[in-house]
Amino acid sequence: MPDLAPFDVAFDRSARLLRWTMRGFWTMADVAAFAGAMRAAIGHLGAPPHRSDGLCDSREFPVQSGPVSAALGEIDRIGSATRQGRFAIVVGSTMNKLQAERTLKGEGVRVFLSMQEAEAWLQDKHMDST
Repeated sequence: MPDLAPFDVAFDRSARLLRWTMRGFWTMADVAAFAGAMRAAIGHLGAPPHRSDGLCDSREFPVQSGPVSAALGEIDRIGSATRQGRFAIVVGSTMNKLQAERTLKGEGVRVFLSMQEAEAWLQDKHMDST
């Protein structure tokens, strides 16, 4: 079986939902390619702020090196300043949840251990976003 790409990114225009999957151990080159794919996926939205939600499946994305984690955190910080909406991140372990919560501090971002909980949170716009 061929190796899967370290990520997939797609934007569902009708739902205004950015979906992405992250997997495996990343290099800084993977981070740069991911940042480009994210920009391309939302490029049609025009100038920020972008009004959309996001759902990340990172259940197959283990705890990363410090530099990769920091670079992904920087991408999130930049994204937080240019988006309006909720972002749900689904992780595969409590350790990943702790790392993600430490790295991803933007308003409207929550980390979950279950895809069902993440999807429910995104659907319920009246729930607390912290």
